[in-house]
Amino acid sequence: MDDDPIKGHEARVRAVDPLVADQGALVVREHDVPLEVPGGVGLVNVDRLDPGSLQAAWSPLIVHRLRARVSGPDPQKALGALLDRWLEMPRGDEPEQALSVVWPSRDTVPVRALAVRGFAPTVAVSVHRLRPHDAPAPPASPVKIRAAGQGDVDTVSAMYERLAAFDAQFGWVTPRPSTPDRIRESVAGEVLPLEWCWLAEVDGEPVGCVIVEPPVRARWISGWVNDAPVAYLGVMYVEPPARGRGVGAALTEVAHAHAAAEGVSSVLLHHALPNPLSTPFWARRGYRPLLTQWVRHLT
Repeated sequence: MDDDPIKGHEARVRAVDPLVADQGALVVREHDVPLEVPGGVGLVNVDRLDPGSLQAAWSPLIVHRLRARVSGPDPQKALGALLDRWLEMPRGDEPEQALSVVWPSRDTVPVRALAVRGFAPTVAVSVHRLRPHDAPAPPASPVKIRAAGQGDVDTVSAMYERLAAFDAQFGWVTPRPSTPDRIRESVAGEVLPLEWCWLAEVDGEPVGCVIVEPPVRARWISGWVNDAPVAYLGVMYVEPPARGRGVGAALTEVAHAHAAAEGVSSVLLHHALPNPLSTPFWARRGYRPLLTQWVRHLT
């Protein structure tokens, strides 16, 4: 595989966003299909998900992925040529197929090639760099934040389900018949014993929750950012009647303070870009896009 587009791509991305990691050599994995055009190289693979898995709630069942590197005098043209080669590949007529390209958010020069071919920016991987010894501000009265325990499985699971249902409006998340059971199993068996989870209460009633994967559980995503240790904020939910009352801000501040005290340097999260609530909320909390997932649905 031609090294020049890889080196040029890495240098361009590093110049616009030094926090983006993993922009060097493309590591060929089993079943990867290489593509090469003037000024660009890429690898194509396909993820097929078990519809009964929790992961299947957060994605179409068949996702075709392109990992691309482009450089030279016209990176947009090179990316467009790679996309055209990829789009010509046969895919069959199975339901729930989508194309996905994850691209460094600040590397805007080539992305018109995605937009004019029907791809839409759908999900952002956003990053917030913590300040050591951050302390949470007092929660907005009468909000109370407390750590969740095993007695809160039902409450946390129900909020997690409502978050998935809300995010499904934006086209990528797809709750399945098995999703409630998979969420409950995850909350009881992984989230509460192994991760960081807090509940917000008003007048003794739960109104929101946040779940954070500590660094030991966030290794699957930590390689995407040039920083360490990294935690992953996987769930943030506030009940509709409680929104606009500082609940989400209080939950986030407690989560950040705990992560900073545990030595975490950066927190990553995914959020739906079309979501009119999450995009401004996370920007106010100090998060900014690191990587953008561009998506085109096929069936």
